[in-house]
Order: sequence, then C-alpha cells, then structure tokens
Amino acid sequence: MTLSRPMFFGILTAVMVSALFLLAPQQSFAQTTGTTEDASATGTITQGLNAAAGTTYSTELRLPNFVGNMIRTLLAATGIVFLIITVYAGILYMTATGDTDKIKKAKGMLTSSIIGLIIIVGAYAITSYVVTALSEAAVPTP
Repeated sequence: MTLSRPMFFGILTAVMVSALFLLAPQQSFAQTTGTTEDASATGTITQGLNAAAGTTYSTELRLPNFVGNMIRTLLAATGIVFLIITVYAGILYMTATGDTDKIKKAKGMLTSSIIGLIIIVGAYAITSYVVTALSEAAVPTP
C-alpha cells in the first residue's frame, strides 16, 4: 500500500501538530482555599525554597526560557517524526522481497531520515547551549 504525497504530508502534519501539543510544557498553579493555614504553608514552602536555592530559584518564566522551551518542543516533535520515518523505511526495506524499486526507495528514505535526525540533534544541542547562555546572561549577578 502506498500513500499519495498529499495524504502522506497530511498525516505527517497531523502527527507533528499532535506531538507538539503533547510535548508542550504545561504549567500548573497551586490554589489556596482562602484559609490562613494554606497561605502560611505556601509562604513557608516558598521561603524554604528560596533559602535552599538562593538566587537560582525563580518562579518567573523569562522570555529566553519560554522561547527555548518552545524551540526544544518543536525539535523534539520533528525528531519523533524523523524517527517514525526511519522505522517506516526499515519496514519498507524488510518487506521489499527483492523488488529493487522498493529497496531504492527504502534506502533513500533511510538515508534522508538519518541525516534529518543528525541535523535535529545538532540543532537541539545548539539551542540548548544558546538558551542556557541567554538565561544566565539575563540574570543579574550581585
């Protein structure tokens, strides 16, 4: 069974968008019930975290961190897509049963997907380094 090119790209787009929503960072916020007991417990926890972490603990989400998280999520989703293409190419290669056209197609897909995975891993490493450097540069040192 072969998929037409528009159908393949439609499925690929759907997988990427769903992976993006699944891998996107989620924030959760604690809510107090209004009693002084809860407020003092939250304050005590915050004070303890501030004392333990010093200046490294922050609940603020800065712009470089947010952009970095989004880029990392996109790169992770793209990496998953390339991994799926690699598995599909392997299955296509194993089920070729000696048909040279299918073998050529599978080898081409496998080569392209591995090159894509290498590019994605490199982009992830560069993004991680840049975001870490930007977030360290954005925090004022005393």
